[in-house]
Amino acid sequence: MKAIFRKRNLAVLAVATCVITAGCGSTTSPKLSAGALLAKAKATVDAAASLHFALSSKNVASKGTNLVGGNGDFVRPSSLQGSFAVTISGFTATVKVVSVGSVFEAELPLSSSYTKTSPASFGLQNPASLLSPSTGLTRLLTLGGNAKLGSQERIGGELLDTVAYQIPGNDVPVLPDANPSLPVDMTAAIDPANFQLRSVTLVGPLTSATSSSTYTVTLSNYGEHVTIALPPAS
Repeated sequence: MKAIFRKRNLAVLAVATCVITAGCGSTTSPKLSAGALLAKAKATVDAAASLHFALSSKNVASKGTNLVGGNGDFVRPSSLQGSFAVTISGFTATVKVVSVGSVFEAELPLSSSYTKTSPASFGLQNPASLLSPSTGLTRLLTLGGNAKLGSQERIGGELLDTVAYQIPGNDVPVLPDANPSLPVDMTAAIDPANFQLRSVTLVGPLTSATSSSTYTVTLSNYGEHVTIALPPAS
């Protein structure tokens, strides 16, 4: 008899536990809409004091000067330090850059010092402006009026939600756009556990008016302590 009562008590306890935890078999919160997910991701990025970024690309035009890759750190309000891979007439060079406010300095290949220059020399606008909540990368997250949730993707051990939509070509920040009259396809990958924007992928006529290229910006290391200062410029 004691064994029977013990089993009944365990069963009652299991039912009570299920009720308290909002139902057996339900271990995840309801999925947010695409718009709500984008809004939370924007707020999370805009609140981060610093971010690490990595940039990759595909099908970049071989003519002219074009950005093809890079990595480094952002620090608010408008500082960046890192290196970028740039193609110049088919040749690829690595350029180290430091940007604080409106001052942009670069260490060119075969050089041992930084020189004040213009980001336009490397086929881009000042990349530090990507931090701006109103005109930078996260502004693109406000343009998803017709955004749709996509399939989940596992990247680096994280299971990410994806949101896809189109944005006007002339709204793409920093990167060039060879045909801004055409829309650009955008996919945002967001960690639903903490709403960190993990990556933004843009596909469109960015480096050629007649063919599409792809740029992906990956973000990590939210809020880590990073210090950026301008080096002595020659």
